[in-house]
Amino acid sequence: MPNRLFILSCIALLNGCTTLSQDECKVANWQSLGYEHGVNGGDYADGITKIAACNDYNITPNIAQFKSSYERGLAVYCQPENGFTLAMRGVSYNGVCNSRAFRKAWEEGNDRYQIQQRRIEIDNRLTELKQQLSETNQQLNSNNITQTQRKELNTQQRQLERELKDLRREKSLLPLLNKASTVEITFP
Repeated sequence: MPNRLFILSCIALLNGCTTLSQDECKVANWQSLGYEHGVNGGDYADGITKIAACNDYNITPNIAQFKSSYERGLAVYCQPENGFTLAMRGVSYNGVCNSRAFRKAWEEGNDRYQIQQRRIEIDNRLTELKQQLSETNQQLNSNNITQTQRKELNTQQRQLERELKDLRREKSLLPLLNKASTVEITFP
């Protein structure tokens, strides 16, 4: 059990920005490290750099095992469904997948993610504008304002109403942007 925990910590380190320690190099399972690095979408060169530190401890990493396992893991990572899911969560495309289907699925997911983010931005701004408009209307209903202040508040009110109208129009058009998927995504 302690050995398994140590291997898991090696995998965690490989996915970070650090190199392997001497103890980690001694017990390293090159196949597991390669697979985990691939299935997490890690860059191959980064993975090699991390395990190459074992050479400093006179421990030679098995690059062939790492590479073959990395490629198997990367094949899992590069499935179109994963690309779509990653993009929908706002994860940037890191360029490790050569699959055209993956890139297309990621782009589809990213388009939808951007639309969702814009909808959230619009909703937040609409809330702010409604509050500002309410405050402006309260000030306009006050008897303690000058003609100049009233004129400024009327101008402000029109600007707020115009922005509200524009944002509502934009929000109503967002579903048109969220078009039907051009990529067939199947989830297990």
